[in-house]
Amino acid sequence: MLNFKLTKSTVVYTITLIISVLFITTGYRMNKLDLFQHQDVKTYKAEVLAINEITEEEIDYGYELMTSRTVRFTARLNDKNSDNSNVEAFQYIDESIEINPKEIEIGDAVLIAELNSRTNIEETEWTFIEYQRINSIIKLTIIFFAMLILICRKKGINTIISLTITFLSIFMVFIPSILNGRNIYISSIVICVFIILSSLLIIHGVHKKTLCAIIGNLGGLATAGILSYVISNMLNLTGMIDQDSMFLLMINPENPLNLKAILWSGIVIGSLGAVMDISMSISSAVNELAENIENKKFNIFLKSGINIGQDSIGTMTNTLVLAYIGSSLSVVLLMVVYNNDLLHLLNLEMIIYEFLQAIIGSMGLLFAIPITSLFSAYIFSK
Repeated sequence: MLNFKLTKSTVVYTITLIISVLFITTGYRMNKLDLFQHQDVKTYKAEVLAINEITEEEIDYGYELMTSRTVRFTARLNDKNSDNSNVEAFQYIDESIEINPKEIEIGDAVLIAELNSRTNIEETEWTFIEYQRINSIIKLTIIFFAMLILICRKKGINTIISLTITFLSIFMVFIPSILNGRNIYISSIVICVFIILSSLLIIHGVHKKTLCAIIGNLGGLATAGILSYVISNMLNLTGMIDQDSMFLLMINPENPLNLKAILWSGIVIGSLGAVMDISMSISSAVNELAENIENKKFNIFLKSGINIGQDSIGTMTNTLVLAYIGSSLSVVLLMVVYNNDLLHLLNLEMIIYEFLQAIIGSMGLLFAIPITSLFSAYIFSK
C-alpha cells in the first residue's frame, strides 16, 4: 500500500510539472510578445578601469546657477555580445536633476550605452546609464535558495520549483496576455487557479489536506474578487491611481488597457499568497489532529479549524496591511506632505486603492477560514 501511495504521489508530481511547463510554454506562444520591442538603445556591461578627468561647468537657468559635473573614464566592455575592448565613456551629474547616481569609482560595475554626444549631436559617445545591480540580486537569490534547501530539504527544493513556476507564469503568460489585449479578468482568474493548483500540488503533494487547502483558496479568492469588483464600481474607481496608469493607457491608444481590471487583478493576486498560507495552515493542522485522535467528529475538526484561523487572522492581516504600506510608502508620504486637505487626501483614488487592497485581501482571508475549516472537517471526519 505504501509503495502505491509513493508511486501515485510521484506520478501526480510529474504530471503537475509537465502540465505547468505546457501551460507556460503554450501561454507564451499564444501571447508571444517582445517586451523590449521598443528598445532603441543597447546597453552593455562594463567595468570602470580609470577616472581620466572630472570637469565642472556652471549653467545659468535664469532663476538659478547650477553646476554640471562631467566624469570622463575608461571602461572595459565585458558584455557577452562585446569584444571586451576598452572604451572612453562619460558620466554626467547635473544639479538640475533632483536625483543623480553616485559618482563612479575605479572598479565599479556599470552599464553604458552609445548615445548622441552632448557636444555634437552628429557624433556618438559612450555614456554611463546605471550601475549593475542584478548580479547582486542573483547572488542573494542563490543564498536564499541554498538556505531553503538546507533548512527545508525536499520541501525547500519543491518550494524553489513552485516559486520558479509562479514567476514564469506571471511574466511569460499573464503580463503578455494583458499587453496583447486579452480579457484581464479571465487572465487573472486562470493564472490564480494555476498558481494555487501547481504550488500546492508541488509543495504538499497528493493529500486530503492539499484538496482542503485548494478549496479554501478558491473560496477566499472568489470572495476577494467579487467584493473587489462590486466595491470598485460603488466607489466610482477608474483605475487611474497614479502617473504610471496614464502611461499604461498610452501603450495602445486605439485599444487602451482596462485600468479598472488591472486594479482588480492587483487586489486579487496580491491577496493570493496570504490566502494560500492560512488555508494550508488550517488544513494541515486539522490533518495532524485527525491522525492523532480516535474521536473523529465533524464538530471537533470544525471548531479546531476555526480556532486556528482565529489565531492566524490577526498576524496575516497585519502582514497584508504592512506589505501594502511598505510597497507604496514613498508615494503615500509625498501625498501626505503635499496635500494639506485631509478630506481630499482620504478620498484620492490612490489612497482608496491602498485601503481596498488591505481590507478586501483581509476579507478574503476571513472567508477562507470557515470554507477551509468546513471542508477539512467534512473530509477528515469521514
